[in-house]
Amino acid sequence: MKTILMIEDDPVVRAMYERFLLAQGFAVEFAVNGEEGLAKLAGVRPDAVVVDVMLPKVNGIVVLQAMRVQEAFQTVPVVVLTNAAIPAFIEQARAAGADHVFDKSKDSPVAVVGLLQRMLMTGREPQPVAG
Repeated sequence: MKTILMIEDDPVVRAMYERFLLAQGFAVEFAVNGEEGLAKLAGVRPDAVVVDVMLPKVNGIVVLQAMRVQEAFQTVPVVVLTNAAIPAFIEQARAAGADHVFDKSKDSPVAVVGLLQRMLMTGREPQPVAG
């Protein structure tokens, strides 16, 4: 069973994604802020990460940058979620190593989970970054 680490501070978003991920056979671990997400990475060793941009304590871009400098996480697929679909955030996420950026207000959990399935079944599959 593949494990997804979701770093998201909104409990409604977490619950919605948990339902979709579990229904597709994923194990799910959660962190509610960037600091907790970074701490969980080593213990959980996720197969993929879903991270919000706007997080308490440490933002999602910093989490992504910290992941990508560690050899163990350089090839782990990372999907970034944001409500702030501002081109500068999208470019920062791309530069930090995001495989894809989804706009929470426009993109459904079905699309996110579908991409995760494809990435984990076929290997890391970089996608065009939304924006």
